[in-house]
Amino acid sequence: MTYSLRLSALALFLCGASLLSAAPPKPTDALGRSNPRSAVTGFLQACTSGNYQKASEYLDLRNIAASKRASQGPQLAKGLESILNSDSRFSVLRLSQDPQGNPNDDPNPNLEHVASIVRYGQTSTLELERVRPSATQPQIWLFTPGTVAAIPLLIPSAGATGVEAHLPRFLVVNQFLQTPIWKWIALFILFFVLIVIFRYVVRLAVLILRAFQVHWRHPARWIWVQAMIEPWLLFLFAIGFGIVSHIVSPAALARMYIGRTILLAIVAAFAWFVINLLDLFLLRLDRMLEPKQRQAVHSMIYLGRRAGKLFIIGVAVIVVINNWGYQLTTIIAGLGVTGIAIALAAQGTIANVFGGVSVIGDAPVLIGDYGKFGTLLGTVEDIGLRSTRIRTPDRTLVSIPNDAFAKMNLENYTARDKILFNPSLHIKRETPKDQLRRCVEALENMLKQNPSVETGRSPVRVSALAAGFFTVDLFAYALTTDEEQYFKIQGELLLAIDDVLAELKVELA
Repeated sequence: MTYSLRLSALALFLCGASLLSAAPPKPTDALGRSNPRSAVTGFLQACTSGNYQKASEYLDLRNIAASKRASQGPQLAKGLESILNSDSRFSVLRLSQDPQGNPNDDPNPNLEHVASIVRYGQTSTLELERVRPSATQPQIWLFTPGTVAAIPLLIPSAGATGVEAHLPRFLVVNQFLQTPIWKWIALFILFFVLIVIFRYVVRLAVLILRAFQVHWRHPARWIWVQAMIEPWLLFLFAIGFGIVSHIVSPAALARMYIGRTILLAIVAAFAWFVINLLDLFLLRLDRMLEPKQRQAVHSMIYLGRRAGKLFIIGVAVIVVINNWGYQLTTIIAGLGVTGIAIALAAQGTIANVFGGVSVIGDAPVLIGDYGKFGTLLGTVEDIGLRSTRIRTPDRTLVSIPNDAFAKMNLENYTARDKILFNPSLHIKRETPKDQLRRCVEALENMLKQNPSVETGRSPVRVSALAAGFFTVDLFAYALTTDEEQYFKIQGELLLAIDDVLAELKVELA
């Protein structure tokens, strides 16, 4: 059975993979100019690698003579790079990732505003335009001819800044991601300074909150404050470092990578915060349950915690990856096919997990309950994610898969509100009828007068006639749910029955 399931899963996986590979591919742009953000990112990466010829392919050079494009294109790309690097307000992460662009930044849907550059008191807008180079090629985004024409007028002066004039030359000339080394050193120094500052801020905040904790009417709220304070401090630290990096103003591509890191920290802070709230909520829920319920629901709470955390982390990862500009369509499709294959191969395990959830949710038995489960008699010791463990009267431990356990007839003896007392007496056939009637009446009176027993209208009845005896059944309920106490009541009742039979001289067959 397991072997066939594995073959089925493999066949489905290969079938899905072949369907994906057989689907006709949509035309794509090799340079990644399908949306505004990827177009500008690709341009900056080409410039950073020194390939200005490739970078010029992100410019719409239609207004430049074809014979001059090869020589002027790289120079214009280099000039545009210096313009974007000099504008500290420009951020690649603000550009749209939609192939249609941002419809709100310009009435023309085929235009995308990239940056506004101020030179000599005048503001110029750098723009992208969505064009189709040919009928067989997809639409791509290029810097507009107007932007290309304005590049020579917007190139910043090459003179050193006031800070750079007082620094060693190697710190200014040597660059990483088009950013001078001195700016990276400044960012690292400020990063560690912020860490030290926030470390002391955390200590101060904890001391202040603990001082207020003494006066709180609900001290348990301190746990919620602790769950919130650290993620929010990480969030504030990320915002603070973003402000610092804006002041230092690295190059455009460096700002993009720094922005991605800051976004990662912000999303991580929110995910951390939500996970802490989930932990506290489940902890509070666990404390509200009775001890037996807590033991039974522990596995479900554990499963819910793990599933909730994985969901939160998954959403956070999707948000970060999507904002970084990576396409998730192919990844999700691959995960979908792989997930189906894994689900088929592990359907037994999954069935046991859902069986455990069903048993815990419906709660026909709890941990510590004694009863009859199928043909097995014993006490429930644990309800796990995969199996339920039963301790038998022989003190052996039997593990039953949850899928099978959920389908059994579960007879819970612990859930009884009272325990049936139902012995049968075989009285000799030669017993006189009057004597038998007096015996039945005496047994009824004995049961009704016992304060530990509850009787119905006919607690004693003659139920059968055989060749050698009459069958007399007794029906009563011992008013207890405890097995040990029931055995004591049962013993006293059996002795009382024997006294009645001896007094009336009635013999058993």
